[in-house]
Amino acid sequence: MKIVSYNINKCTQKKVDFLLSLDADVYVVPEIANNITLPDEYTMEYLGAISSKGLGIIWKKGDLNIPDWFKDDYKALSYAIPLICDDILILGFWPTNYKKNKTYTKLAKEIIDKYTPHFSKYAQCIITGDFNLYHKENAPNKAADILEIDKMLTENGFHSVYHKNANEKIGYESRNTFYMHFKKDNPFFLDYTYSKLTVKNYYFIENPQEKFSDHIGQVIEI
Repeated sequence: MKIVSYNINKCTQKKVDFLLSLDADVYVVPEIANNITLPDEYTMEYLGAISSKGLGIIWKKGDLNIPDWFKDDYKALSYAIPLICDDILILGFWPTNYKKNKTYTKLAKEIIDKYTPHFSKYAQCIITGDFNLYHKENAPNKAADILEIDKMLTENGFHSVYHKNANEKIGYESRNTFYMHFKKDNPFFLDYTYSKLTVKNYYFIENPQEKFSDHIGQVIEI
């Protein structure tokens, strides 16, 4: 199964079409709009306070499904969407403080706390997306620090795929996934994939053109 996780920044149909050209089974897309056009073989679940900028999870119709326990109390979280297939749980993840008086860290904790009972029910769990969280030793930011979230996920049997594969510590990454205002001198590592099991392949997608997105994409093969 191939998963693409990509915050595409200011959604357009052209950007969505580029994602679809990658021929993935699942797409986790922060900042997508809910009025995009999809081929007949795909469908999408959308969460967002506004129609032009939310979290979407797109998948090929077939064995993948939104679980029946994904009710209003889960949809009220900002934002996470689950997708299941047999013994696999994929959680699209985008903690976002749109009109909410909460830190990114608090929003992420709420999501993880809510989903923790489900993590033990599936042999493989993937959590992927734009976490809006990072760690910089020389510029700490408690409102958006990944360390507490990493600890919670590690205690649930997860590991950060990038950091395990690259043998790097959080906060000491050799590369970045986000450039604020598209400026190379203002980088952050915000986009993560956490997995319970070892994945077959993991790599980044560089933007296909200038200012396509201020993030870069992730590809996960399980």
